[in-house]
Amino acid sequence: MKNYSKKNSIYVFFTLVFVFLLFLKNATFKKCILEGCFLFLENVFPSLFPMFLINDILMNYNFYFFIEKSLSKIFRKIFGFSTMATYIFIMSMFSGTPTNAYLITNLVKENKISRKEASVILTYSCFLNPLFLYNMLQTIFHSTSITLKVILIQYVLNFAIAFFFRKYPYEKKESLTFVPSTFSKTLSKSLKRSMDTLLLILGTILFYFLICETTTVVFSSPLFQCILNGILEATGGLAKLPSLNINIPLKEVLASLFISFGGFSIHTQIKNIIQEENIAYKPFFFSRVIHATLSTLICIIIS
Repeated sequence: MKNYSKKNSIYVFFTLVFVFLLFLKNATFKKCILEGCFLFLENVFPSLFPMFLINDILMNYNFYFFIEKSLSKIFRKIFGFSTMATYIFIMSMFSGTPTNAYLITNLVKENKISRKEASVILTYSCFLNPLFLYNMLQTIFHSTSITLKVILIQYVLNFAIAFFFRKYPYEKKESLTFVPSTFSKTLSKSLKRSMDTLLLILGTILFYFLICETTTVVFSSPLFQCILNGILEATGGLAKLPSLNINIPLKEVLASLFISFGGFSIHTQIKNIIQEENIAYKPFFFSRVIHATLSTLICIIIS
């Protein structure tokens, strides 16, 4: 109880400091919130909202069986995936994070995969939306070759993590039964779930944007601010890279670090999504740390 009280005191102290700064620099924080909302509406919402709907519709109309018949054997032979793991992995490659957590949580809720499987699949299905990532990196490097190189490193390492788990004993649920709902019912259910998730994501992004803005009061170095932003909120860190007066190889290393770790904003989003079904978070966190370390080292070597 004593330790718990100290922890509470720390939270209260920093909250009061934040309230003081909020009044002191009200215009700055207001601008920060609007920038976060704009970033969400311009980049995050258009990328995630359609993918949430597409995932739910595909699952409702048994796209799972198409994966089972066409690609599942290949992924089972190379990575040892179950059919459902193959489906999640493929959808995550195109839809990105935290769509993968949204999909995994829904499948656990519907008893299509176990919680233990969900935790393992989460470790190697973390991809930032490729379209969003491509557009963001192009604004930084203005070079298709560098952009594709940074993206390729992320994908290759996720495949490597997946290969590491190739002997994981997935539960065999090959006789899964799907009873499709009407399109209107599926759409209504998907809209509610996706909007709830998107509001959670928006709130998380704004929270970390405000933390980043608070740190600028203490730290004036643009490079330090960029690194701190990237670790806390990857999108914010990437957005600051173009204005930094550093060489291209260092920008590649920083971009790779931000993308591979995902930022604590992504971690918080995923943790909030999966906690609904008590899916373990720690394996995901450690996989991101390993991924970030390897991708940074690879980028340093080849750049």
